[in-house]
Amino acid sequence: MNVWSQISTALEQCTITEYGFASFADVLPLLECRAKARIPQQAKSVIVCLFPYHVAEPRRRNISRYAMVEDYHIVAGNMLKAACERLKSAFPENEFVFFTDNSPIREVSSAVRAGLGVLGKNGLLIHPKYGSFVFIGEIVTDLTVPGAKANGACIGCGRCAAACPAGAIGPEGIDRERCLSHITQKKGTLTPEEETLVRKGNSLWGCDICQEVCPYNHGIPETEIAAFQENIIPYVDYHEIGELVKTRAFGFRGSGVIRRNYEILYGKQG
Repeated sequence: MNVWSQISTALEQCTITEYGFASFADVLPLLECRAKARIPQQAKSVIVCLFPYHVAEPRRRNISRYAMVEDYHIVAGNMLKAACERLKSAFPENEFVFFTDNSPIREVSSAVRAGLGVLGKNGLLIHPKYGSFVFIGEIVTDLTVPGAKANGACIGCGRCAAACPAGAIGPEGIDRERCLSHITQKKGTLTPEEETLVRKGNSLWGCDICQEVCPYNHGIPETEIAAFQENIIPYVDYHEIGELVKTRAFGFRGSGVIRRNYEILYGKQG
């Protein structure tokens, strides 16, 4: 069995079915973060893994789709950890280190490099099967794995830019300070303009508008990851915030930011 087949077997035994390979040299430069110290000294390859999270559309929703499901840092992290253990068993002389979100690897560009999709005008990876509703994780290794070639491009229909309530998507890329998803995650008091944008987006956390209008996201299948199909919570009431920060992706910000956004949308009495 060749290297590629052994890696594929290990990943798929951990229910990771969408993955690709890139040369470590091709994903440089790294992002500056504490996790950078965990990169293997002789890193040669990056195994980029996708975790689809799209589920059936709920009757009502006031948070981004990625926050409806169990915290992907935990779900994807557990899957990647199990995959690294299997890979270490298959290749005992090599190192395998995984990252989820808090990563020195530029995730979207690395996924494109690994042949997993194209870069959308909204800065998101667009996978041919699951659209942009995917989380990205990586395994960095000192094992040499043949990489893929990036191919294709976003069709450039402009729907995401036209639909963005903040006008954050332009020809030069994303204006992060105007991005509604970013605004809902900011700490402290928002400006009157930012509060207006939160009301336009009608979301306590995140924003899916640019993804909802993207033609690549029409008719995509639901996730096959069991943990994302369980305990889906699309609508958050005020009294639930304290508990949900323990199990959702917005938990890293604590409950204060979510409560602030709730009061902007619904008033202090809800």
